[in-house]
Amino acid sequence: MKYIIFSLFILGAFINSNAQEERKFIRKGNTQFNDENYLESEIEYRKALDKENTSFEGQFNLADALFKQEKIDEALEQFQTLAKTEENTENLAKVYHNIGNAHFVQQKFAESVEAYKNALRNNPEDHDTRYNLIAAQKMLQQQQDQQQNQDQNKDQNQDQQQNQDQQQNKGQDSDGDGIPDEKEKENNQGQPDQNQDTDGDGVEDYKDKDSDNDGRPDQQEAGDDPNNPKDTDGDGTPDYRDLDSDNDGTPDSEEKEDPNQQPPPQQNQQQQQPEEQMSKEDAQRLLNAIQQDEDELQKKLQKAKAAKQTKSEKNW
Repeated sequence: MKYIIFSLFILGAFINSNAQEERKFIRKGNTQFNDENYLESEIEYRKALDKENTSFEGQFNLADALFKQEKIDEALEQFQTLAKTEENTENLAKVYHNIGNAHFVQQKFAESVEAYKNALRNNPEDHDTRYNLIAAQKMLQQQQDQQQNQDQNKDQNQDQQQNQDQQQNKGQDSDGDGIPDEKEKENNQGQPDQNQDTDGDGVEDYKDKDSDNDGRPDQQEAGDDPNNPKDTDGDGTPDYRDLDSDNDGTPDSEEKEDPNQQPPPQQNQQQQQPEEQMSKEDAQRLLNAIQQDEDELQKKLQKAKAAKQTKSEKNW
């Protein structure tokens, strides 16, 4: 592949120059330039401009000398100044050609393409400029493809990082209320909002055990499936963020019990009641009565025994 043609046009001092010394310095500068003594040529061209500061040849050749010293910005500024003031189309074609070269080495290929086009508009027969234009267009396409690939890779990396973060955060429960942080970092419309702070107390919901500050812990109001928190009144706001979760007009904070919570089972009504305490006198009377019953029982047993014995003797 051929390299880009950096054909810098060196202009000689024309016969209609107003100053003899200007022509002398330009000739000296051209000699130094051709000998690749670019710093010395820059000095001579500046001397020429000191004598005639509007000299197109002096300004153009100075820009070429700066370019050769890799002072690209200075050279570009010099060429762009000439492009604004020069009216001769042949001269303009050379100026734009060199502007295209300056942009090319800076890898500003879009600007380089436009400069070469301007050169061809002023001189359609310039084959070196046409070749450089094709080279710049190819480089521009490669640059755009590379940038597109970088953007795609960047988007893919961002998506991967986001997925990793989601996987890492999945299942985390910073406030221990049973509701995953991932769920509490959403607003009521299901959109991500890690700054969701229902009660406005400065503590985000995923860090707040009572997100709506109604006195009922989020864990209680979340229900049996914290991944899909309960919404009793179906208004789109889960109970743990709803100050009136049953929409009965009475704030949850004023209701003694959760209306959705099953009442506690009643105590066994068969449960024995504690006995009243017996006085000492009553206890003594009870003992005496028991003893009396025991004595009467013994007497009856003795009579029955004696009667049985008597009957046995008669039968004998």
